[in-house]
Amino acid sequence: MASPTSTSQYQIDRMRSMILLLGSDPINIIKTKLLPSITRSKFKLLGAAIALYVASIVYRAFAYPRKLRHLKRVPLLPTLKSLMAGDSDLETSKKFMLPHWKETNGVMSFWGQFGWTVNVANPEAIRTILYKTDMFPKTTVFQEQKYKNLMTKFVGDNNLVFSNAHEWRKRRKIANPAFHRSMPAKTFAVLTSRMFEQIEKADGPVDVQKLLQRFTLDAIGLIGFGFEFNATNTPEGEWVTTYNDVADNVGDFKYLFFPILDTTLLGLFPERQKKHESLNRLNELFDRVIQHKKSELAKGGSNVEENEKDLLTLMMEAGNGDDQHEPLTSKEIRDELVLFFIAGHDTTSNAMTAVLYYLAVNSHIQAKARKEVLDVLGDEPLDVWPTLEQLKEFPYLSKVMKEAIRLAPPATSLIERVAKVDTELAGVFIPKGTLLQVDVISLHYNENLWKSPTKFDPERFADGGELESMPSTYAYLPFGGGSRQCIGMNFSLAEQRVALSSILRKYELSLPENSIHKDGIVFDSPNITMAPKGMEINFTPRY
Repeated sequence: MASPTSTSQYQIDRMRSMILLLGSDPINIIKTKLLPSITRSKFKLLGAAIALYVASIVYRAFAYPRKLRHLKRVPLLPTLKSLMAGDSDLETSKKFMLPHWKETNGVMSFWGQFGWTVNVANPEAIRTILYKTDMFPKTTVFQEQKYKNLMTKFVGDNNLVFSNAHEWRKRRKIANPAFHRSMPAKTFAVLTSRMFEQIEKADGPVDVQKLLQRFTLDAIGLIGFGFEFNATNTPEGEWVTTYNDVADNVGDFKYLFFPILDTTLLGLFPERQKKHESLNRLNELFDRVIQHKKSELAKGGSNVEENEKDLLTLMMEAGNGDDQHEPLTSKEIRDELVLFFIAGHDTTSNAMTAVLYYLAVNSHIQAKARKEVLDVLGDEPLDVWPTLEQLKEFPYLSKVMKEAIRLAPPATSLIERVAKVDTELAGVFIPKGTLLQVDVISLHYNENLWKSPTKFDPERFADGGELESMPSTYAYLPFGGGSRQCIGMNFSLAEQRVALSSILRKYELSLPENSIHKDGIVFDSPNITMAPKGMEINFTPRY
């Protein structure tokens, strides 16, 4: 150990060295040498602190929760890679969910839009989730978000899909009678005739996906709240363009999975800002229409037939001066209208596109469905539209439609639920607070539940057929199930029956030889709905 004297000498020698280092101008040396060095160190420390902060956020977002460690999980990195590659939900299911269905009993975890979630593809477990709504309510994550991204701004704070308990019952009481009273077969027929005009103008195969999107937009505009988009005839119209600018972009996975890009950091994405501006214009339109309807009702309404009235009118009538119903505010009505758009636009057009595809590639099924239609509507060389009563006389066409939406369901999964208590599903412990996703696509393509699940076979839905003989009919959920089943199901099916029966009567359908769908439907990248990619079909007139 050094003596006190040697230590003191050491300190003196260090001071001398410092003086020599600083020279005759120590202040200048401090400014030019020492301070920059210290400043650089501070920036390095600040950069390291920011990096650690970002890393902690990323870790919290992706870290696997302890409470789910007893479950088999889909690895995180392959999930992110699949998202970045633009895999469809069907491709994702085939990669990660279906191969492990037996060993997991249809219950496993994955990283999704709202963090780590338990994916459920077991029919009986799903039945429990859908019936015990108090134990498994819809997640309120949309309502809880402080900053609204395009999706949450579009769908609104609350509606039939997202609400629970009293709020849901209040809305259902008003919407339910409206959907039962509105079955506008005449309006569907008028819109189908417009679609025929566009088919006849086409030179070669028809892009049915785009045509049917315009057809269903017109349908939901007129039948939803009495507004004429005229999308079928004017695809570049102002409001068609505005609506599509929003609807085509709400499902962009980058902004769904990383909502900060669509909120706090929105200023960095000018193209995305334009989508928000389109939504603002659309909201102004909704507000004007709602106020106009209120004014009409105050003056005594209209003389339109009951089943031809638009849904907005019927909903307002249901909550207007009726003690049994608590009326909806203008904001609540707006949110329900947007829900009708989402449920009745892309989902219905995708379903009809799938039906036309399967008819085009299965000529014997097409011939059988056409014979049924001709037996009801006749085979005169002129356009004939089915009445509301005649829609019930197409049992085989209905089977074709059911099988098409098994293979191309309107939605690949249902809105997430949350477990309110510790519980068990399919023999698996589910901790309180766990997010649960009902995986529709993994049900419909499951070889443990269906015979040859990728084969198109309408007879599965015959009386006494495959679905009826299953241990659980919850293996088939194109419209959800339980008390929260899609309220617009019968409405959408009626719209499809009118258009599809009329198409079969007038046209022979076939797939172009160079179609990318010749070996099966190619679905678009992840989206809210299951959309075929660039589907073209040949329409050959029969008269």
